Amino acid sequence: MIKRYINRRKNRKLNQKAIKNKVFCIGLHKTGTTTLANFFREYGFKDTHSINWINKPSKIKRYDFFSDGGSHFDNINEFDFKKLFYTYKDAIFILQTRDTEKWVLSKLRHAGWTKDTIIQPDDPTKISHDEWKYKSYLTIQKFIEHKINYENKVFSFFRENDISRLLVIDITKKETQTEVINKLNRELDLRSVNTIRLPHHHNKKSEISVPKDVHDFIKKIIKEKEKSSLLLTENY
Repeated sequence: MIKRYINRRKNRKLNQKAIKNKVFCIGLHKTGTTTLANFFREYGFKDTHSINWINKPSKIKRYDFFSDGGSHFDNINEFDFKKLFYTYKDAIFILQTRDTEKWVLSKLRHAGWTKDTIIQPDDPTKISHDEWKYKSYLTIQKFIEHKINYENKVFSFFRENDISRLLVIDITKKETQTEVINKLNRELDLRSVNTIRLPHHHNKKSEISVPKDVHDFIKKIIKEKEKSSLLLTENY
């Protein structure tokens, strides 16, 4: 532990430029936010894995790295990444993403879904930040719509303004972890006195087991929404 602490302090000196500019992770929940927070901590960044810094300049000033997606549904509690973009003119933004089906299953697990979950009636009044664990088909549909719409919104904004300030990574694919590390190191010019590997937190070998009807519904909605959406991710 002492050696790790010493290495972090040394790495902080090596990475002063990136640390000064700040790094904002603006991907959604369940896309590796904890993993990235721990990764950047090893490089000497003062990180916060929370949303209590949003709209609080004093707390933003205190930290160098920010993660944890703040929204579940369209236009409800979303990151104001545009404001951050214009306020912190040298900051870098990371959009973490993952396969939509795996993402929504992970999100359902986090919300307490199981194979024995009793599906509740669709209720539009439950599509709110505080009611995101409400177990209905409509909730699942709105989760999927939000991921697709939000990620497209991020791509569109940065393409129109400065795409060089956006890094896109799929943090959840084990087979591409080396590629992710190399991309982060290269784009942010990260340096370290020791070898740093990408930790993978909250990684459970078995996927959540949901009723077959629910799983079929998830696949159906993803196919419909992705077909009708301009998927900018693939062309990044």
